Amino acid sequence: MSAPLAARQADFAAALRDPSPDAVPDGFSEAAARRFRVYRNNVRVALIEALAAAYPAVSRLVGEPFFHRMAGVYAAEEPSRERTLNLYGENFADFVAGFAPAGELPYLADIARLERAVLEARHAADAPVLDPAAAAALGSRLASAWLIPHPATRLVRSEYPVAEIWHANTAEAPTPDDLVLTAGAAGALVSRPALSVSVQALAPGRCAFAETLLDGGDPAAAHAAAASREEDFDVIPAFRDLLAAGAFAGVANEPGEGG
Repeated sequence: MSAPLAARQADFAAALRDPSPDAVPDGFSEAAARRFRVYRNNVRVALIEALAAAYPAVSRLVGEPFFHRMAGVYAAEEPSRERTLNLYGENFADFVAGFAPAGELPYLADIARLERAVLEARHAADAPVLDPAAAAALGSRLASAWLIPHPATRLVRSEYPVAEIWHANTAEAPTPDDLVLTAGAAGALVSRPALSVSVQALAPGRCAFAETLLDGGDPAAAHAAAASREEDFDVIPAFRDLLAAGAFAGVANEPGEGG
């Protein structure tokens, strides 16, 4: 790439991100400037629409007008760097966490993190899930086995019931009156059984159990982590439900294998 071309591309990109409606690349004629402004508006609209499609619960929680303003600020600061908009907004949750006008909803950034996990799970690579029968066949060896997370599996930790909030705001139904929004450790498991993304709420013990397994710990260590959060934690149904959710793709011979 020649230096003049690189300079022109940098100038074009800078004008594309410039918040001033009159900003155009240097040397553009008036006709070219008019076409550029149309193009810049189309880019901005496309980025905002991509965020709205990826974060429907966030949009519903704050309302479309607010979301579009917030997404517009983000789009101006974070242009797309990929050839596709399918995964645009990688750090949108961090942006939401620091977006002062959204400060009245302390769980909003975690909802955005959950929606990002859902998006990534939807586009993750295909892989078979661990057959519960194969896990059972390990017998006593299962306690020290290393499980390979499925490529679509994600775990989102939060101090709020993010799975319940997400479900309440991705269906055409009002938020339940009995939904408790006060802080209290919770989690959400995102998986893709049968090629359909699933979001399950996890209580503190189950969240610690899943997190340890997904981080490479064996079931014995995961049980200990869960028991430290819930004294009467029942490992059998917790493990059974993780397998049913398709959270794992197989069993490894060494920690980290297949990840």
